[in-house]
Amino acid sequence: MHSDTTRRIRELLDRGHPAASVLGEEIQHRVSSGDLEWATLLGAELARRAGQEGEDSSAHAFLLDRLQTALATTAGQPSLRVLMRLPSGLRTGEPARTKTERRLAQLVALGHRPADIVPVVYGEQLGTAASDEFRACLLHELVLAGAAVPDHPLLRSFGEALVAREHPLAPLPLHLLPAERALLRPPHAPHDWTWALPPATVANHSDRPELRVSPEMRRRGDAVDPVETTDAAAAGAMSAAVRHWLEESNGTVAAQEFWSASPVPPDDFAAVFERLPLTAWPTGETRPRLHPATSDRVLRVLLTAAVRSPAYGSGMFGAYGRLAAWRSLGGLVGTAPDAPISRTATLVEQAHWFIADPSSDWFHQVAWDLAVAALRPGGQEIAVLTATDTD
Repeated sequence: MHSDTTRRIRELLDRGHPAASVLGEEIQHRVSSGDLEWATLLGAELARRAGQEGEDSSAHAFLLDRLQTALATTAGQPSLRVLMRLPSGLRTGEPARTKTERRLAQLVALGHRPADIVPVVYGEQLGTAASDEFRACLLHELVLAGAAVPDHPLLRSFGEALVAREHPLAPLPLHLLPAERALLRPPHAPHDWTWALPPATVANHSDRPELRVSPEMRRRGDAVDPVETTDAAAAGAMSAAVRHWLEESNGTVAAQEFWSASPVPPDDFAAVFERLPLTAWPTGETRPRLHPATSDRVLRVLLTAAVRSPAYGSGMFGAYGRLAAWRSLGGLVGTAPDAPISRTATLVEQAHWFIADPSSDWFHQVAWDLAVAALRPGGQEIAVLTATDTD
């Protein structure tokens, strides 16, 4: 039986691209119906061919991607075991493999229960192909999905090992912080609920009204004379969540810091914001509508920008997207680059946050626009991050 199935799979694969679409449709049907033996044989054949010289791997890479996706989104330990024995990718090179592992970690965390994931991925399973990088990403994808890590000793111990090895994701806590409260799935949420927001319309979706500037506020604001103090390190930290817009796409980012000798009252911030020399709103342009925002809303905006793909390229996915969002928050509230996230989280809750409409000609206003501002604790420092991208 195995030989007949393998022979048919090989015959289809030998036909190259014309058969890829046929197999692509069959993959989802087989996996969803529980035919994991067929999925295992296809995976083994794809892995065998990946090591052969002269093979055209584009069709095979497409099929492996379809197989991985079907298994990652089909709940249960049996599908996970098959997935864990597949190669992470057929393309050579570290960047391609890393991207695949991050994507799969996100899919697995959303498609499987922690009770099924932990014994298969973190237990003593012989023959698994899961790398430590995949496990690290999956651990933090599970945190984003609301998993209770302390309830799973294997998860907790793996997280501790990441700290000991100084893994890049080690600074992330193994629980959601106060600013991440909006990431928790609400009770009775619809099946397609997501914490993500469309980046281009975050201000329009704000449930807080626009801040109006009265003549009295403007008179008080005129007495404040903020000066720009931006340096490259601070701008880089603030831009972490949208760096891939620059590196992989056509993005433009402006990250700016300002200091005022006189503290700015939060109620007068809109009047002071009007007078800031902002790159995204050149002198003479009408200033945008400004909305007060909660810390969790700003985090969702930054995390959405980090996780989602820009116009070209791919997003950072959940684990590294969360890390980038916290680095941006750290830059916006002025913490040192090596400050623990717990310190950043404290300042994030103490700061006053605002979201601006991407209304000037500086923004492309296609689907990738972002404008957030922070009035740091004490009121003397302001940070503004704006970003835009286009296809």
